[in-house]
Amino acid sequence: MGIRKISDLKPVFSGDNVVEWQSLAGTRFRYERDRCAVGQEMVPGSEAYDWHVLPKSDLSHAKRMVFRLINEDEF
Repeated sequence: MGIRKISDLKPVFSGDNVVEWQSLAGTRFRYERDRCAVGQEMVPGSEAYDWHVLPKSDLSHAKRMVFRLINEDEF
């Protein structure tokens, strides 16, 4: 099941340069400001990520990417 609005994304972890979200299916998504990318966990719990480079390193671009990835993955 995907999500309907970007505002539905609630972080499960937030640090200085890292924010993590988790989908309802259990997949984690990790935004690293220094890397300018969002990582999608390849296997839930593996902590191995498939990275997607952002056009701009900021939280709003990261949220949009996570929203898109969750909805592509779960619909």
